[in-house]
Amino acid sequence: MNVQIWPSICLALSVLLAALPGWAQGAVAPRDSGALQEGRVVAQAGMARPPDDAAVLAQEFRGAVDDGSNAALIRFIARHPETALADEARRRLQQRPAPDAYPLANDPDAAVYAAFDAARRTGTAEAWRDFARTYANHPLAAEATRLASP
Repeated sequence: MNVQIWPSICLALSVLLAALPGWAQGAVAPRDSGALQEGRVVAQAGMARPPDDAAVLAQEFRGAVDDGSNAALIRFIARHPETALADEARRRLQQRPAPDAYPLANDPDAAVYAAFDAARRTGTAEAWRDFARTYANHPLAAEATRLASP
């Protein structure tokens, strides 16, 4: 073995051995991960508060309304069908007789929303049943089935 690499190996081993006692006690951690107390890492107090679900839902609804498209309201209904804001989205959607001029950008379900909107504008039970059959695995199929029932 090359004699010139021995100092590097010895230095690496000494650093590793020096870290072992702290590692065994659980004290080896990133510098900013917490305070060190009695050889153990203690988590910092002051966790972030969880998000306010109602505020997040209201913000998402406001975004759908501000988008100005039928598809944005339909997407909101698909994501949150059991909420009071979904009822408001349904009410607003009823007031929109024309189809969207443009699909939702970068949304993989844009075609589904357009088909749902077409069934909605047709307004017949058969149109809703056709949509529910065609998109049986989509969350909007349950909405279409509900709307197809008298």
